[in-house]
Amino acid sequence: MVRNARFDLAVFGALALVMLITRTHSLSNVVHLPDTSLASFFVLGFLVRRAVAFGGLFLLGYAIDVIVIGWFGQSDFCFTPAYWMLVPAYGTMWLAGRFGAENLGERASALPAIAVLVTAATLVSQLFSSGGFYFLGGRFSDPTLAGFMPRLARYFPTTLYATLLWTGAAAGIVALLSVARPQLRAGNRK
Repeated sequence: MVRNARFDLAVFGALALVMLITRTHSLSNVVHLPDTSLASFFVLGFLVRRAVAFGGLFLLGYAIDVIVIGWFGQSDFCFTPAYWMLVPAYGTMWLAGRFGAENLGERASALPAIAVLVTAATLVSQLFSSGGFYFLGGRFSDPTLAGFMPRLARYFPTTLYATLLWTGAAAGIVALLSVARPQLRAGNRK
């Protein structure tokens, strides 16, 4: 697909919108949508790859959390000094997206390898975010690896499900756009 500033802005805008909808849980009274954060960073790395976009999406996530906690009364239980472990967690997803784009491409035959890449990146990301929270967040007295493993086993499957769901949705949208707008298939010009 053609990569240009307009394309990058459109992708960033779409990812920001779905993050706003799912991260704030604004639709929770109607339907609970799984958080798109990890998938959003993977897709951003795959399609945009600009470091400034990573920073912008991270700042958006942070702003959403601050507003939801400060103004809308959501629990601040997860908002600890370990919050900054989200930088390497999201960075893992973004770098995995970049790696996938550069080494696997946008071919249908690459989908199984991309699914494995998303799964591995999600696990590493979960280790950073959940592990950081467990070991550095100050919410657990005497954290141990034995205490962390059941938490990982409990939360990783739903995180992986959400990440694969949203990444698959993004892949489907990209495929539909490339069929509907063949000029987008002109190749990566970045």
